[in-house]
Amino acid sequence: MIYLDNAATTFPKPDCVINAVTDFMRSSGGNPGRGGHTLSRQSSDKIFECREELSALIGADSPQQIIFTKNATEAINLAIKGCVKKGDEIIISSMEHNSVLRSSIDIEKEGVTVKIARADADGYLNEESVLPLITERTRLLCVIHASNVVGTVNPIEKIFAAARSRGVLTLLDAAQTAGILDVNCSYADMIAFAGHKGLYGPFGTGALYIRNGVSLDTLIEGGTGSLSESALMPDLLPDRFEAGTLNACGIAGLCEGIKFIKAEGVMEKERQLTEFMIEQLSAIKGARLMGKPGVGVCGLLLKGHDCVDIASRLDSEYSIAVRAGLHCSPMAHRTLGTISKGLLRLSAGFFNTKDDITSAAAAIEKLLS
Repeated sequence: MIYLDNAATTFPKPDCVINAVTDFMRSSGGNPGRGGHTLSRQSSDKIFECREELSALIGADSPQQIIFTKNATEAINLAIKGCVKKGDEIIISSMEHNSVLRSSIDIEKEGVTVKIARADADGYLNEESVLPLITERTRLLCVIHASNVVGTVNPIEKIFAAARSRGVLTLLDAAQTAGILDVNCSYADMIAFAGHKGLYGPFGTGALYIRNGVSLDTLIEGGTGSLSESALMPDLLPDRFEAGTLNACGIAGLCEGIKFIKAEGVMEKERQLTEFMIEQLSAIKGARLMGKPGVGVCGLLLKGHDCVDIASRLDSEYSIAVRAGLHCSPMAHRTLGTISKGLLRLSAGFFNTKDDITSAAAAIEKLLS
């Protein structure tokens, strides 16, 4: 199969990731932080190693600023619901994934005002769309780094600098860019990560970076292995936000995934594939490439065809895996003007070749004709 659905999850995973998960389950299966014995210490050491790898990747001051979650969605919910209170305002962009939209709408019932900064028809947001929405009540600005629908990359540094100069906290949704573009904590107060995408880790892994000095309420409470005598959650990071047993075997795999992207030059190959994919898909008769892809995520608007039907036929007739529909981002599709039809999305990853993309483009053009 030609797999071009890497925006949903990267596949295949590197052998080093697979081996790390299985080796951990065979030989290091102790509960991290829940004992002083060798196996528990080995688990704790591996988790700390992964914190160090991710911390170094984004330039964080300390590994303790990395909070492990089960995915980017949990990280986003923790960031939003942990810092926004009754009477506050939150600003989100009109290109956000449902993880941001739904968690923001959910807190409206708590007396929070949600404002939406409108991106243009390509899904591009700039600071001029954000600044007029900021008031003295604005607590948080959340912006997607690159669209999971069409790959348009936002000028995050400029947008966040403008917001932070007015005392607004910033949250970056880096689910689609971590490991693919340079994601740096110097311009964001919080960053949400998906471990199973550009970081090439397993499912069930994610993280939230929290800048020193940012105070959040907990999303869940429970055992941490530290300060067990207290009925309250510890104040120290990362324990405060890691209640319950972590997905230690998944984090072991994520650790190797981060090492993999650093060692293999993943970012450069992704850049080359993105350029090639734009060239090939732009030439397909009967399809329109939407947005301005800056990462390997391309959305095609099909003329006279149902994108879900074309995706199904690519799978059954050509053994090509893509995704069609609204991609859990209806607000983005309204911004792009594609809410009624959806898009056919192709997304490349490190293990794809130019031949994969050429074959997919040829198959789509044949089906459309």
